[in-house]
Amino acid sequence: MEVPKFLLRKKYLLESVFFVALFSFLFMLLYQPFSATVWFGFSSLSKALTTLSFYLTAIAGLLISKILLYRIFAVRSLTLPLYLGWIGGEYLLVALLYILFSNAFEGGPAMTPMWIVRVFFCVSLILAIPYVMIWLYSAYRVKNEELNLMKLNRTTHEEPEGSKLLHLYDNNGVQKMAIDEETLYYVESQDNYVRIYYELEGKLVSYMLRCKTQNLEEMLSATSLVRCHRSHIVNTKKIKLYRKEHDHATIFLSHPSAKPIPVSKSYFRAITELVEQRQPTTEA
Repeated sequence: MEVPKFLLRKKYLLESVFFVALFSFLFMLLYQPFSATVWFGFSSLSKALTTLSFYLTAIAGLLISKILLYRIFAVRSLTLPLYLGWIGGEYLLVALLYILFSNAFEGGPAMTPMWIVRVFFCVSLILAIPYVMIWLYSAYRVKNEELNLMKLNRTTHEEPEGSKLLHLYDNNGVQKMAIDEETLYYVESQDNYVRIYYELEGKLVSYMLRCKTQNLEEMLSATSLVRCHRSHIVNTKKIKLYRKEHDHATIFLSHPSAKPIPVSKSYFRAITELVEQRQPTTEA
């Protein structure tokens, strides 16, 4: 079983920290009246400061953990055992922080062996629920992408002869997509992936491919797809409107769901000349 790729994007890694913190905070507030394990609250200034200090320290620790995880994932594949081991390390970190703050908290609960066991059980519960929710959501996103890819492959096999298929490979040289150039709208670089936006059954859908933008640009050479920005590649055949603004521009594509694509200063001249040669609708 693989780690869902959405789970390891920088955006989701950082958002997961705040989701876990919010969930745990609400959970602990509801759980506090029924447990001798939970000591924090806002009934006094000292207790409020201790509570906030604990949460800020825990959030900082989790953020550092996610940043390190992202950096490791950027240079190597992340296996499921390694990921689960990493999550286990985060669990131990939060549990130990809670014990340390409990020990430093004046008038806190007695640190008996049974109390420590309850702390580990409580921490495992409040971390497990949000992490499982995040995992399921990410797995759903991956499954949805794969279903669309299956539909695309079925459509590709039915393409008439003469259609120009683009074969796209991941960083390991494994072909992941074979897509008609006419259905591909644009590509957006996202962390260690590129997100490929294409039309399927009239809708604009996407597939996240683990590939460097520069490598993908080489795969798309001699096609109508060109680099227009550090993080964007666009299909010039799909341009509906080209709006020039001094030394940069904005591209509007023909599909109504496609977002505006920026053209940066370094690509402005080349893209402008290419667009004007093909004579689409332009706007100064």
